[in-house]
Amino acid sequence: MLTFFLLSVFRYLRLIVNIIAFANLKGHPIKSEPTFTSSDVSVVVPTVFADKAEVISCLQRIRVCNPHQLIVVTSNALVESVLAACAEVTASAETESEKLDIVQVVGVDKLNKRTQMVAALQQAVTGSIVAFADDDVFWPKNTFIDTMVACFEDSKVGACGPSQRVCRSTDLDKPTSFTNFLGICYLERRNFNTGATNSIDGAVSTLSGRTSFYRASLLQNDDFYSFFLNAANHDDDKNLTRWVYDQGLQITLQFDPNARIMTTLETKPKMFLNQCMRWARGHWRGNFRVMQTTTYWYDTHIWSLYAIYIGQFQTPAFLIDGGLLTLLYNGMSTYDSYTRNAALIALVSWILFTKIVKIIPHFCEFPQDIKFIPAMIAFSYFHGLLNVYALITRDNKVWGR
Repeated sequence: MLTFFLLSVFRYLRLIVNIIAFANLKGHPIKSEPTFTSSDVSVVVPTVFADKAEVISCLQRIRVCNPHQLIVVTSNALVESVLAACAEVTASAETESEKLDIVQVVGVDKLNKRTQMVAALQQAVTGSIVAFADDDVFWPKNTFIDTMVACFEDSKVGACGPSQRVCRSTDLDKPTSFTNFLGICYLERRNFNTGATNSIDGAVSTLSGRTSFYRASLLQNDDFYSFFLNAANHDDDKNLTRWVYDQGLQITLQFDPNARIMTTLETKPKMFLNQCMRWARGHWRGNFRVMQTTTYWYDTHIWSLYAIYIGQFQTPAFLIDGGLLTLLYNGMSTYDSYTRNAALIALVSWILFTKIVKIIPHFCEFPQDIKFIPAMIAFSYFHGLLNVYALITRDNKVWGR
């Protein structure tokens, strides 16, 4: 019973504390006379321009937010194609906000996200705040940028990010698939985990590159260029996160309802599993690198030391959960069968609750997705095995292997 108690605390203390923290999350308010507005923000969108319609839709949603600059970075061979697509949209626009006439296009010799980002910083960015956005994200209403830069009213904040959600299919001819739902679950859990730890001690394991805002002065210098371009050729978001913390600045998240972006994820089962493997390997590589090369994760982020870095070893889940059930069953061998079975049922109920608690905000909005719960729980146990395999093969950086 003592072992059961200690393992239960190790397993669930972080969840209970994080539930309380997440329930009390508040957004950063916009001041009546803000230091920064959308006119101070340069938005950089690195793209391979593979899906013209999706990229244009992304740019239009950013354009509505009235940034100081909207910079697209692609290969030199695609510069004319991007400019032509933007001109086509501008020519057919019915309102000023629909135009893409403010888009600047920067070309690089070889497509590489890191090289593209640095090219924009060196050649085009003039705003005091720079925002990076993937070409498959969709920003909300026109107040989004103003809501985000409210985070920089605190001079100690060097970077910030929004909450995120996966686009849910509402097409009657193509209803939400299970893999679409799993993608939704992934970002809902990420919102929960990062929002909770950030509100407690300011930690973010990784500031997502889907959309992130930085003080431009933090990135527009030779030291950053050298660090970013010469670091290991993977885990860009983790390296940016490390850079901010290493400069002694903070990262915060904006959970105001007006700062929630939408994005797309893979919905084909094989591609989704490949994506899961890439995330899991990047998670292990990045966290190990942080633990080996930096001190901020235990100097100032004590809660996250347990919740993120120690807690990452709570895998695979079926071994932990099975161990808890076995310990409880054996530990209550002297109790009568009714009490013993009641305790086991209570523990099973608690375990099931922990599997869905982070997804409750989604179920409140889309209760019809409750039908996916049994399959979601089964996948969570499978993902534990995938996570172990990712740990063993974490140095493999080849997509789909």
